[in-house]
Amino acid sequence: MVAASMRAGTAADAIDGVVPRQVAEPADGQELAATLLAAARATHATVLRGGGTKLGWGRPPAAIDLVVSTSRLTSVFVHRHGDLTATAHAGLTLAQVNRELAKHGQWLPIDSAFDEATIGGIIATNDSGPVRHRFGTPRDLLIGVTLALADGRVVKAGGHVVKNVAGYDLGKLASGSFGTLGAIVDATFKLLPIPQASATIDASYDDGEALARDVMQVSASQLEPMAFEMWLEGSRYRLRLLFASSPAAVSAQVESAQRMLSRPSSVLTGDSEFALWKDHVRLPWAGTGAVIRFGWLPARLAEVISMIQDVQRIGGPVVMAGRVGVGAGVMRVEGDVRSQAAVVERLRSSVLVGNVVVLRAAPELKQQVDVWGPPGSAAGAVLAIRRMFDPAGILNAGRGPV
Repeated sequence: MVAASMRAGTAADAIDGVVPRQVAEPADGQELAATLLAAARATHATVLRGGGTKLGWGRPPAAIDLVVSTSRLTSVFVHRHGDLTATAHAGLTLAQVNRELAKHGQWLPIDSAFDEATIGGIIATNDSGPVRHRFGTPRDLLIGVTLALADGRVVKAGGHVVKNVAGYDLGKLASGSFGTLGAIVDATFKLLPIPQASATIDASYDDGEALARDVMQVSASQLEPMAFEMWLEGSRYRLRLLFASSPAAVSAQVESAQRMLSRPSSVLTGDSEFALWKDHVRLPWAGTGAVIRFGWLPARLAEVISMIQDVQRIGGPVVMAGRVGVGAGVMRVEGDVRSQAAVVERLRSSVLVGNVVVLRAAPELKQQVDVWGPPGSAAGAVLAIRRMFDPAGILNAGRGPV
């Protein structure tokens, strides 16, 4: 095997202010695997990079010897539209993939706040957005994966059809691993037809308890929204429901949902609907504040909203988008580093929320809090798995989560 050509790292390649010594851009899976093998033999601290949209997620590295970019892994795209599956190279962006799928009226139902998010990066971080309510995370849509490992092997798991039991499910293991097990070469997903019609209900509240009651009403009903979201900005709340199906089904569900809600609502379609959801996923990432992800039990939403009001007394107004049907949210906290650290501590000390992870933070905040939080009960098992795949411990340069 031949390793990829190298170039010197530059300031544009820096991660948390640390400039890598070298950058590699392999052209295929074999080059990628050879590059990782050479790095393992030399015990070079290595970071895998896709579109670079989430390089700030993780602990600050002490040093980075090598960044391995998937920017040249873009030549593989196979759309089996009759089977509703597709295989894509890791360096292709989600936007590129969905543009190609749309030519046959299909899509990969994942939404991201980042235009340049790549297939490999989305899997490695298990990044998801509002349509997670209906379709789950990337882990749930993945049916096959090819990985390049630090021992120089290229391995495959799963297959090209939905009903497949070929090999151990490495795709599930790689999803959310943040590049600590190996590098994703390509991935195969199950797809969905693009809905014939869609409409979004947008309701405004000045009372979090009223919003929580309406969420419980919708949750207990026969309605089937594609996205079911809470939006919070300071003291203003919104409830947003996206319905997508046939025109008749969408119309019927919108009418039923509006009768169910305790507050007046507007209905958006077309360009205005598209713009609303685009802003919805991106605004928590606007500004310069810390961005925190956490989860909760959906049935305890009213208590969580009350707790967030306490959080705002500590850290000032927040912006938050929450998947109320599954119990997951992303919150932006402005203010100084001390206030941000206090918010993180408040969330982690609460029995109402869990899995509190600081996704975006200034270096000063990362010095005060561990972005991943205390290790969970499965930390030992996860560390043992990592050692199996990366015995030299080179991958992700100590940035975590393990």
